Amino acid sequence: MKVKILAGESLGTRSMATYIEVKRLKIFIDPGVALGPWRYGLPPHDLELEAKERAWRDIVRYASKADIVIVTHYHYDHHNPWDSLEEIYRDKKIFLKDYDEYINPSQIRRSRYFLHRLEEVGIDMDDISKADNTRYAEGGVKIEFSPPFPHGDTPKLGYVVMVRIDDGDNVFLYTSDVEGVMDPDALKYIMGSGASLILMDGPPTYLNYDEEAIEMSFRSIKNVLSMDSLNLLILDHHFTRDRNYIDILGEKLGESDMLDKVVTIAEYMGRKPLFLEAYRDVLHETGEYPG
Repeated sequence: MKVKILAGESLGTRSMATYIEVKRLKIFIDPGVALGPWRYGLPPHDLELEAKERAWRDIVRYASKADIVIVTHYHYDHHNPWDSLEEIYRDKKIFLKDYDEYINPSQIRRSRYFLHRLEEVGIDMDDISKADNTRYAEGGVKIEFSPPFPHGDTPKLGYVVMVRIDDGDNVFLYTSDVEGVMDPDALKYIMGSGASLILMDGPPTYLNYDEEAIEMSFRSIKNVLSMDSLNLLILDHHFTRDRNYIDILGEKLGESDMLDKVVTIAEYMGRKPLFLEAYRDVLHETGEYPG
């Protein structure tokens, strides 16, 4: 199983776009990329805009090769309803977060517009399945979609589905936006996944967020790191919008053997981290990334 993550906060954008080659099957999860519209009272810097353009080109290129495309929820860093829809979705098996159940008003509107756009460009609606709490198997590969879990500690931002991919030898788990994990049922699902590689979004410590929810998130991360099956936890997305994430992680986890199992998307991909949003104020002041 080959897992290639094309975009994320440690690569300069908001995203978790992931391409998987497993046996003869090619799978793309969440073909979207975005930028925070405002940070430190500032709009995206040119370096962020360039990173987004690069990431989007890669997303389209890899998604166009996929047999299966999955959208875990309808935030714009996880799907794009405007551009390259034919290249990404035509003649694919498409699994979407349920757009009728366990969905908040904002994502209802976005999902309806997305479905309209897919139909508008000629995507066969028969190729689309609701993902929540379902399974799909092809060519010796098992894909399992979790029940819907809250985007964080409450359903305020809607619900997401996780994606578990099992090739018989290894299990990859894509958590989507569970924020590291704040829901007990979501944690239970992860702990029972038997995953050897997990891509997880961390808690949004850069926001004025409920303190107890953040603490629960780090307790959950400790539990995940204790899984016997786990070889590596890729921890990124919301968490690495905080320029102090390394210090926070060290403070909350402490044990070096646990820290050794944690990497960012950039580190997993063998690339130099670019936390562009976290340093947007510096970019606007100096024009250069300080790393």
